[in-house]
Amino acid sequence: MPSFAYAKPPLKEFMSYTVRLPKMEDYDQINDLGRWFQENSIYENCAWSPKKCHAMLVNCVEKQNPMFLRVVEKDNEIVGFFLGILTEYFFSTKKIANELVVIFKEDHRDGIAKPIIKMLIDFETWAKKHGAHEINVGIVSGIAGSGYSKLLTRYGLKEVGQIYKKKQV
Repeated sequence: MPSFAYAKPPLKEFMSYTVRLPKMEDYDQINDLGRWFQENSIYENCAWSPKKCHAMLVNCVEKQNPMFLRVVEKDNEIVGFFLGILTEYFFSTKKIANELVVIFKEDHRDGIAKPIIKMLIDFETWAKKHGAHEINVGIVSGIAGSGYSKLLTRYGLKEVGQIYKKKQV
């Protein structure tokens, strides 16, 4: 019987991410990551408001309104977050949960399928708990990773339309 020698694959760092609820102590990291997103996406010409970011975090932590926020942490550093909101359709009293943004630091975009799936599951669970008829998740920033659309489809979301933008000057 022949003997096969298998080369050991190179050691790969397996990153351990934690998806969790936000805390007020997370403000500086969320604010920095949000500002990075705004400055490096199609929203670069929009002004960043630290006050609005702070108010959003207060609302999410104190559950003052129907907002969803999860942060992704690696080694005590926030490397991503998912923000969503619950509202009603303009034509009905039924509710819809809309993702507002999913952000990850560029150097943490490989191997993040599991935390993204976890946040999608949490978002869908939160939406059901709050009586949402459906959830919407989109890609409108111009900087989403190449596999994000495929991941959303594998999760069971369907592409149903398109968005067209035009900057107003």
